[in-house]
Amino acid sequence: MNVPPGVQAGKRLRLAGRGYPFGHDRRGDQIMEGDIVVAPQLSDRERQLYEELRSLETFNPRTDLL
Repeated sequence: MNVPPGVQAGKRLRLAGRGYPFGHDRRGDQIMEGDIVVAPQLSDRERQLYEELRSLETFNPRTDLL
């Protein structure tokens, strides 16, 4: 799931077709509610450092998903 930049706590995001299975080959939607704390504004330097960290990151949290 891609979380939009600046999403605030309490925002609900829908994962279509990723919820509880029903019927033979259908799945419902999964609703995710964010409990996230983000800085309201980043300086240019902070944003640059976060982007650099992202480019160096090797962990992929989606490796073992469906």
